[in-house]
Amino acid sequence: MDKCVSTRTLYRQVYQALYQTIQEERECESITQRLLSHYFQLDPVDKVLDTPIQLTTEQNQFLNHAIKRLNNHEPVQYVLGEAPFLGRNFQVNPAVLIPRPETEAMVQDIINDNPPKGAHILDLCTGSGCIAITLQLAIAQSQVWGLDIDPAALQTAQANAQQLGAKAQWIQTDLLHDPLPDQHWHIIVSNPPYVRPSEQTQMHKRVLSHEPAQALFVPEDQPLVFHERIVALAHQHLLPGGQLYLEINEALGTEVADLLLQAGFEDVRINRDLHGKDRWVAGTWQD
Repeated sequence: MDKCVSTRTLYRQVYQALYQTIQEERECESITQRLLSHYFQLDPVDKVLDTPIQLTTEQNQFLNHAIKRLNNHEPVQYVLGEAPFLGRNFQVNPAVLIPRPETEAMVQDIINDNPPKGAHILDLCTGSGCIAITLQLAIAQSQVWGLDIDPAALQTAQANAQQLGAKAQWIQTDLLHDPLPDQHWHIIVSNPPYVRPSEQTQMHKRVLSHEPAQALFVPEDQPLVFHERIVALAHQHLLPGGQLYLEINEALGTEVADLLLQAGFEDVRINRDLHGKDRWVAGTWQD
Protein backbone atom coordinates (compact mmCIF):
# COMPACT_ATOMS: atom_id res chain seq x y z
CA MET A 1 0.00 0.00 0.00
CA ASP A 2 1.27 3.47 -0.89
CA LYS A 3 1.92 5.86 1.95
CA CYS A 4 2.74 9.54 2.28
CA VAL A 5 5.92 10.44 4.15
CA SER A 6 7.93 13.61 4.56
CA THR A 7 11.37 13.86 3.03
CA ARG A 8 13.01 14.54 6.38
CA THR A 9 11.37 11.50 7.95
CA LEU A 10 12.46 9.27 5.08
CA TYR A 11 15.99 10.73 5.15
CA ARG A 12 16.25 10.11 8.90
CA GLN A 13 15.00 6.53 8.60
CA VAL A 14 17.46 5.67 5.82
CA TYR A 15 20.37 7.40 7.57
CA GLN A 16 19.73 5.52 10.82
CA ALA A 17 19.44 2.21 8.97
CA LEU A 18 22.82 2.76 7.30
CA TYR A 19 24.79 4.36 10.12
CA GLN A 20 25.10 1.08 12.02
CA THR A 21 27.36 -0.13 9.20
CA ILE A 22 28.91 3.01 7.71
CA GLN A 23 29.57 4.77 11.04
CA GLU A 24 30.99 7.88 9.39
CA GLU A 25 28.64 10.82 9.42
CA ARG A 26 29.53 12.59 6.16
CA GLU A 27 29.76 9.37 4.18
CA CYS A 28 26.45 8.16 5.57
CA GLU A 29 24.83 11.49 4.67
CA SER A 30 26.21 11.28 1.13
CA ILE A 31 25.01 7.72 0.56
CA THR A 32 21.59 8.49 2.03
CA GLN A 33 21.22 11.43 -0.36
CA ARG A 34 22.29 9.27 -3.32
CA LEU A 35 19.63 6.68 -2.49
CA LEU A 36 16.90 9.30 -2.19
CA SER A 37 17.99 10.93 -5.43
CA HIS A 38 18.14 7.62 -7.30
CA TYR A 39 14.87 6.11 -6.11
CA PHE A 40 12.76 9.22 -5.48
CA GLN A 41 14.47 12.04 -7.44
CA LEU A 42 14.82 14.00 -4.20
CA ASP A 43 17.58 16.59 -3.80
CA PRO A 44 18.85 18.47 -0.72
CA VAL A 45 16.33 21.27 -1.34
CA ASP A 46 13.50 18.75 -0.88
CA LYS A 47 14.96 17.87 2.50
CA VAL A 48 15.05 21.54 3.54
CA LEU A 49 11.46 22.05 2.35
CA ASP A 50 10.44 18.71 3.88
CA THR A 51 8.61 17.83 0.69
CA PRO A 52 5.91 15.16 1.16
CA ILE A 53 6.20 12.16 -1.17
CA GLN A 54 4.10 9.14 -2.01
CA LEU A 55 6.14 6.04 -1.19
CA THR A 56 4.91 3.12 -3.29
CA THR A 57 5.22 -0.48 -2.16
CA GLU A 58 7.63 -1.16 -5.01
CA GLN A 59 9.84 1.83 -4.11
CA ASN A 60 9.89 0.76 -0.49
CA GLN A 61 10.99 -2.75 -1.50
CA PHE A 62 13.78 -1.40 -3.72
CA LEU A 63 14.95 0.89 -0.93
CA ASN A 64 14.94 -1.83 1.71
CA HIS A 65 16.85 -4.17 -0.60
CA ALA A 66 19.43 -1.45 -1.26
CA ILE A 67 19.87 -0.82 2.46
CA LYS A 68 20.36 -4.54 3.05
CA ARG A 69 23.09 -4.69 0.39
CA LEU A 70 24.81 -1.58 1.76
CA ASN A 71 24.77 -3.04 5.26
CA ASN A 72 26.57 -6.04 3.75
CA HIS A 73 29.37 -3.60 2.80
CA GLU A 74 28.52 -3.57 -0.89
CA PRO A 75 29.56 -0.30 -2.57
CA VAL A 76 26.69 2.06 -3.25
CA GLN A 77 27.81 2.32 -6.88
CA TYR A 78 27.21 -1.40 -7.42
CA VAL A 79 23.90 -1.22 -5.54
CA LEU A 80 22.68 1.56 -7.83
CA GLY A 81 24.47 0.18 -10.90
CA GLU A 82 26.09 3.49 -11.75
CA ALA A 83 28.94 5.79 -10.79
CA PRO A 84 29.72 9.39 -11.77
CA PHE A 85 32.86 10.27 -13.72
CA LEU A 86 33.58 13.82 -14.89
CA GLY A 87 29.93 14.76 -15.11
CA ARG A 88 28.59 11.56 -16.66
CA ASN A 89 27.08 8.44 -15.13
CA PHE A 90 28.70 5.15 -16.08
CA GLN A 91 27.24 1.70 -15.61
CA VAL A 92 29.27 -0.31 -13.12
CA ASN A 93 29.12 -3.84 -11.75
CA PRO A 94 31.50 -6.22 -9.93
CA ALA A 95 33.32 -6.93 -13.22
CA VAL A 96 34.79 -3.41 -13.24
CA LEU A 97 36.45 -1.05 -10.81
CA ILE A 98 34.41 1.86 -9.55
CA PRO A 99 35.67 5.11 -11.16
CA ARG A 100 37.42 7.36 -8.67
CA PRO A 101 38.12 11.09 -8.40
CA GLU A 102 41.87 10.45 -8.67
CA THR A 103 41.36 8.99 -12.13
CA GLU A 104 39.12 11.92 -13.03
CA ALA A 105 42.06 14.21 -12.27
CA MET A 106 44.34 12.27 -14.62
CA VAL A 107 41.79 12.35 -17.44
CA GLN A 108 41.21 16.06 -16.94
CA ASP A 109 44.98 16.55 -17.17
CA ILE A 110 44.97 14.75 -20.53
CA ILE A 111 42.18 16.98 -21.80
CA ASN A 112 43.94 20.11 -20.52
CA ASP A 113 47.08 19.11 -22.44
CA ASN A 114 45.10 19.89 -25.63
CA PRO A 115 45.54 16.70 -27.66
CA PRO A 116 45.37 17.17 -31.43
CA LYS A 117 42.04 17.05 -33.21
CA GLY A 118 41.45 13.50 -34.39
CA ALA A 119 43.91 12.04 -31.87
CA HIS A 120 44.29 8.27 -31.77
CA ILE A 121 43.99 7.15 -28.14
CA LEU A 122 44.64 3.76 -26.51
CA ASP A 123 43.26 2.98 -23.04
CA LEU A 124 44.81 -0.11 -21.47
CA CYS A 125 42.93 -1.98 -18.69
CA THR A 126 39.84 -0.04 -19.69
CA GLY A 127 37.36 -1.62 -17.25
CA SER A 128 34.10 0.37 -17.39
CA GLY A 129 35.52 2.40 -20.27
CA CYS A 130 35.22 5.65 -18.31
CA ILE A 131 38.64 6.91 -19.42
CA ALA A 132 38.30 5.96 -23.08
CA ILE A 133 34.73 7.20 -23.42
CA THR A 134 35.35 10.49 -21.64
CA LEU A 135 38.35 11.24 -23.85
CA GLN A 136 36.49 10.30 -27.03
CA LEU A 137 33.67 12.67 -26.14
CA ALA A 138 36.00 15.49 -25.05
CA ILE A 139 38.54 15.45 -27.89
CA ALA A 140 37.18 16.40 -31.30
CA GLN A 141 37.11 13.60 -33.90
CA SER A 142 39.28 11.37 -31.69
CA GLN A 143 39.53 7.65 -32.36
CA VAL A 144 39.69 5.49 -29.27
CA TRP A 145 40.58 1.90 -28.48
CA GLY A 146 39.94 0.23 -25.12
CA LEU A 147 41.68 -3.00 -24.14
CA ASP A 148 40.93 -5.35 -21.27
CA ILE A 149 41.49 -8.99 -20.41
CA ASP A 150 37.97 -9.50 -19.04
CA PRO A 151 35.11 -9.95 -21.56
CA ALA A 152 32.57 -8.95 -18.90
CA ALA A 153 34.39 -5.65 -18.40
CA LEU A 154 34.40 -5.02 -22.15
CA GLN A 155 30.66 -5.69 -22.30
CA THR A 156 30.20 -3.02 -19.63
CA ALA A 157 32.44 -0.59 -21.51
CA GLN A 158 30.54 -1.22 -24.74
CA ALA A 159 27.21 -0.63 -22.97
CA ASN A 160 28.53 2.64 -21.55
CA ALA A 161 29.73 3.80 -24.95
CA GLN A 162 26.34 3.07 -26.49
CA GLN A 163 24.49 4.78 -23.63
CA LEU A 164 26.68 7.91 -23.78
CA GLY A 165 26.97 8.17 -27.54
CA ALA A 166 30.70 7.48 -27.78
CA LYS A 167 32.52 5.62 -30.53
CA ALA A 168 35.28 3.23 -29.53
CA GLN A 169 36.81 -0.07 -30.47
CA TRP A 170 36.99 -2.67 -27.70
CA ILE A 171 39.58 -5.44 -27.78
CA GLN A 172 39.98 -8.39 -25.42
CA THR A 173 43.65 -9.07 -24.81
CA ASP A 174 46.09 -10.15 -22.14
CA LEU A 175 48.20 -7.02 -21.74
CA LEU A 176 51.11 -8.82 -20.09
CA HIS A 177 51.48 -11.46 -22.79
CA ASP A 178 49.75 -10.43 -26.01
CA PRO A 179 51.00 -7.89 -28.58
CA LEU A 180 49.09 -4.70 -29.25
CA PRO A 181 47.43 -4.05 -32.62
CA ASP A 182 49.96 -3.10 -35.28
CA GLN A 183 49.45 0.66 -35.20
CA HIS A 184 50.51 3.84 -33.43
CA TRP A 185 48.76 6.28 -31.11
CA HIS A 186 49.04 9.91 -30.02
CA ILE A 187 48.06 9.00 -26.45
CA ILE A 188 48.38 5.84 -24.41
CA VAL A 189 46.73 5.92 -21.00
CA SER A 190 46.16 3.34 -18.31
CA ASN A 191 44.91 2.83 -14.79
CA PRO A 192 46.47 -0.61 -14.36
CA PRO A 193 46.59 -2.85 -11.27
CA TYR A 194 49.15 -1.49 -8.79
CA VAL A 195 48.12 -2.45 -5.24
CA ARG A 196 50.50 -4.74 -3.36
CA PRO A 197 48.92 -7.52 -1.26
CA SER A 198 50.64 -6.11 1.84
CA GLU A 199 48.61 -2.91 1.39
CA GLN A 200 45.26 -4.65 1.87
CA THR A 201 45.18 -3.61 5.52
CA GLN A 202 44.82 0.00 4.36
CA MET A 203 41.83 -0.77 2.14
CA HIS A 204 38.15 -0.65 2.97
CA LYS A 205 36.21 -3.88 3.32
CA ARG A 206 33.87 -2.73 0.53
CA VAL A 207 36.75 -2.70 -1.93
CA LEU A 208 38.29 -6.01 -0.86
CA SER A 209 34.99 -7.87 -0.77
CA HIS A 210 33.38 -6.61 -3.95
CA GLU A 211 35.70 -4.96 -6.50
CA PRO A 212 37.58 -7.23 -8.97
CA ALA A 213 40.89 -8.36 -7.48
CA GLN A 214 42.55 -8.82 -10.89
CA ALA A 215 42.02 -5.12 -11.56
CA LEU A 216 43.58 -4.11 -8.25
CA PHE A 217 46.47 -6.33 -7.21
CA VAL A 218 49.98 -7.05 -8.43
CA PRO A 219 52.50 -9.56 -7.08
CA GLU A 220 54.27 -8.32 -3.98
CA ASP A 221 57.67 -8.89 -5.58
CA GLN A 222 56.63 -7.34 -8.94
CA PRO A 223 54.72 -4.18 -8.03
CA LEU A 224 55.49 -2.51 -11.38
CA VAL A 225 54.82 -5.49 -13.63
CA PHE A 226 52.06 -3.67 -15.53
CA HIS A 227 53.86 -0.33 -15.66
CA GLU A 228 57.01 -1.98 -17.02
CA ARG A 229 55.02 -3.72 -19.74
CA ILE A 230 53.08 -0.59 -20.68
CA VAL A 231 56.22 1.55 -20.91
CA ALA A 232 57.82 -1.06 -23.17
CA LEU A 233 54.73 -1.15 -25.41
CA ALA A 234 54.45 2.64 -25.46
CA HIS A 235 58.06 2.77 -26.60
CA GLN A 236 56.97 0.80 -29.68
CA HIS A 237 53.50 2.22 -30.34
CA LEU A 238 53.51 5.95 -29.55
CA LEU A 239 53.87 8.42 -32.38
CA PRO A 240 56.69 10.99 -32.09
CA GLY A 241 55.50 13.61 -29.61
CA GLY A 242 52.96 11.14 -28.23
CA GLN A 243 51.98 11.16 -24.57
CA LEU A 244 51.93 8.38 -21.99
CA TYR A 245 49.79 8.71 -18.83
CA LEU A 246 49.93 6.09 -16.08
CA GLU A 247 48.04 6.03 -12.81
CA ILE A 248 50.33 4.80 -10.04
CA ASN A 249 50.65 3.51 -6.53
CA GLU A 250 51.34 6.64 -4.49
CA ALA A 251 54.38 4.94 -2.92
CA LEU A 252 56.03 4.19 -6.27
CA GLY A 253 55.87 7.44 -8.21
CA THR A 254 59.62 7.90 -8.45
CA GLU A 255 60.10 4.33 -9.61
CA VAL A 256 57.53 4.70 -12.39
CA ALA A 257 59.01 8.04 -13.48
CA ASP A 258 62.41 6.35 -13.67
CA LEU A 259 60.95 3.69 -15.97
CA LEU A 260 59.88 6.40 -18.41
CA LEU A 261 63.20 8.24 -18.21
CA GLN A 262 65.21 5.06 -18.77
CA ALA A 263 63.04 4.25 -21.81
CA GLY A 264 63.83 7.64 -23.36
CA PHE A 265 60.71 9.64 -22.50
CA GLU A 266 61.07 13.39 -22.04
CA ASP A 267 59.22 15.94 -19.93
CA VAL A 268 58.46 13.22 -17.38
CA ARG A 269 56.41 14.47 -14.46
CA ILE A 270 54.79 13.04 -11.35
CA ASN A 271 51.35 14.51 -10.75
CA ARG A 272 49.52 14.74 -7.44
CA ASP A 273 45.83 14.25 -6.73
CA LEU A 274 43.54 16.50 -4.70
CA HIS A 275 44.91 14.97 -1.50
CA GLY A 276 48.49 15.84 -2.39
CA LYS A 277 49.46 12.22 -3.10
CA ASP A 278 51.50 11.12 -6.11
CA ARG A 279 48.82 9.71 -8.42
CA TRP A 280 49.89 9.59 -12.06
CA VAL A 281 53.03 9.88 -14.17
CA ALA A 282 53.14 11.43 -17.62
CA GLY A 283 55.81 11.72 -20.27
CA THR A 284 56.40 12.57 -23.93
CA TRP A 285 57.88 10.18 -26.48
CA GLN A 286 60.34 11.87 -28.83
CA ASP A 287 61.71 9.28 -31.22
